[in-house]
Parts: sequence; structure tokens; C-alpha cells
Amino acid sequence: MGHSNSQESHRHLRQQLDRYPLGAPGGELIFDILRTIFTPEEAELAARLPLGFSTLPKLSRGIGLSEDTLRVKLESLADKGLVLDLSVGGEMQYALPPTLVGLFEFSMMRVRADIDQHHLAELFHRYLVEEPEYWLRMRDNSTTPFRTLVHEETIPRNYTEVLDYERASQLIEKETNVAVGLCHCRHVAQHRGRECSVFSMESCLSFGAIADYLVRHQLARSIDKRGALTMIRESHQQGMVHLCDNVQNEPNFLCNCCSCCCEVLACYKNFDFLGNTFSSNFEASVTESRCLRCELCVAACPVDAIKLPKADSSAVQVDKTVCLGCGLCVSACQDDALAMVPRAQKRLVPENTIKRTLTMAIENGTLQNLLADPHANRSSAAINRLIGAILRLSPAKRLLAKAAFRSHFVNFLASKA
Repeated sequence: MGHSNSQESHRHLRQQLDRYPLGAPGGELIFDILRTIFTPEEAELAARLPLGFSTLPKLSRGIGLSEDTLRVKLESLADKGLVLDLSVGGEMQYALPPTLVGLFEFSMMRVRADIDQHHLAELFHRYLVEEPEYWLRMRDNSTTPFRTLVHEETIPRNYTEVLDYERASQLIEKETNVAVGLCHCRHVAQHRGRECSVFSMESCLSFGAIADYLVRHQLARSIDKRGALTMIRESHQQGMVHLCDNVQNEPNFLCNCCSCCCEVLACYKNFDFLGNTFSSNFEASVTESRCLRCELCVAACPVDAIKLPKADSSAVQVDKTVCLGCGLCVSACQDDALAMVPRAQKRLVPENTIKRTLTMAIENGTLQNLLADPHANRSSAAINRLIGAILRLSPAKRLLAKAAFRSHFVNFLASKA
């Protein structure tokens, strides 16, 4: 009976997590991950939490526990990175984190004895790097949770149209709270016996309310702006890629990623269907007459976008459909043969987290999950099914496929959020 209850608890949790745009797809592997992170009791409570933030009194009424009892349970879950607790409008509110960026990262952002991190590392690698099912959710999306930032030193001096949200230094300067924590990917690699010998384990920056959350629960430590800017400069010199929260305002994270450990970069190379939807607004361009075929840029590229043709006289070639626009190749080139140039078609960066989440949900057909919780009551479940049916109708799908209409629709929804 206990084993059956355990299975049900984690099944309910997976169903709730799967309502997020990226969700929690997969068979036994995702259940293995959830069973490693959550006890059955923790899973059952987490499964009853909303995707959006909710106050303690409201949760208490819905879950059927007293506020004092529920507060203790939620604080315990938050200490383990299993629940988000943020101050919203001066009041503490709670929500279930998504799998990515959220539960997966939080589980490996400190060394822990309460879960089997060695086993978890193997599960994460299989789930995120070897099997495509998780990333298939993004196959038809033009919007992703992350975006690449071009290294500022490689931007042409005569190019004046670089916006603040495209510069790592400006993102940091605007923040009041900055924290740094262990890199999830390098921690996973370490447990798998592939420890990164080049890059620091502590290199993932978080900002604002999320930084406050991580510091309060000892998943990260506070760092001043000077230290964060130094980390950005050093990561560039070491050949790391900046992967940032895909929003213009109030980003939650900025990771300094290496191609040897980063799960996002690995899956990008493994699965063609991702496309370069999270590239920067720049791409590498070659001046063939200056290229001496030294191959330094080939070695520096984190996603194998640069190739050396077989012809002895040919310069290196950049695959623009693969290039992330990070600028590492330009930094490596000693002959001024490479430069970063603006892309012909700019990447559209969502204004904030709400609009990014809504846009992603529209693109992969999960918007109804964010508008009505099917687990709340019969009325909400009916609304959820109705919205889902409407969005699956051909006329609605065609309208939402048009960027202009979708933008107006997202703005309307965000104004009501």
C-alpha cells in the first residue's frame, strides 16, 4: 500500500510539473529523478501547489492544512529548493518551481547529503543530454528560457545599436541583489567522473528576488557587483559562453557555461531540432583574405559552428545556422580574420518573465495550463479543457501563429496577470 501511495504521489507531481511550458515529459526516467529529489510526502504536497504564486492563507484553504502547519512544511521544502518562496508586494507567496530553470538546478547548487547526488547526476545526464524527449517540447518554439550574450569585447566599436539587455555588464549594473552558486552542469560532471579541470565550479549568477531566495536557503551566496563583473571578464578569458535568462527586464540568472560540461550546449549539439533560437543578435563573419587556417577559432567554438575546409587555400567557414553569436572565436583569432556582425534578422527577446512564459505556452500549446488550474476545482478543470479545445482549433492556431497577433494577445494576458 505504501509503495502504491508513493507511486501516486510522484505521478501527481509529474502531472503538475508537466503543465509548465517545458514540462516534465518522459517515462520512468523522470519518475526516477522525482523520486530521488522528493519523498512521497513532499511530492504529494508539492503537487498541490499552483504554478503561479499564491499566499499562505489561500493555500491553507485549498490544501486543508492550518497556516502554521503549512508554513513549516513549505519552509522545509524551500530549504531544499523544492518550493519557491518570494516576497510579492510585501507578502510571502509560494509556488512550485518548473523543472528547468528550477528544480533541476536547485538540486545540484550545493553539496548535499539528504539526496543521492551521484545517482541524480547520472539521471540528469541521461534525461537532458542523451534522450531528446525533454527538448522536443521546444522543437517548434522560437522562444526559449535562455539566450546567448555576445562577449562585449568582441562587438565592433562602430556598432552603436547594442541594447542594455544584450550586455552582461549592464544587466549586472542594474541589479541590487546578485548571488553566485555552484554550476549545476559542472557538479553533475564531477559526480560522473568528468570533473572540469579548467573552469570554476562556482560560476552561475542569479539576480533580484531569485538571488534573495537562493541566499536565504543557502543554495548560493551573495556577491557584490564588482565581483560579478570580474567573474564575467574572467569567464570570457577562459572561453565560457554567457547564457542568460531570455528576458529584457529583471532576468533571474546568467550562467557562464563551458562546452565540456554544459547540458544546454551539449543537447544543442546533439539534437538538430533545437535550431539556434537562443543565439545572440550577432554572428561570426570571416574575412577570407586574412585567415591563416590556424584553427584557433575552430577549437574555441563551443558548438562546432566553425569548420576548416579540406581545400588548402580556403578560409574557415562559419555555419550561420549553428553559430550562437557568443564571440569566443573572435577572441581566439590572432589575425583579425573574424568579426562579430549583426544578424540580418534580430532575435526578439520577451519583455519580462510573464510574457516569455505566456509566449512559450502559446507556441507549444500549453497556454490553458497557465490560465486555469485543472486541479483546483471542477469549474477550473472545465475552463482548462475548454481553453485547450479552443486553442487547438485551426482558426485559433493560425491566428496565434502570426507574430503580431500573438504579441497583442500576450500583452493582454500579461496585463491581467
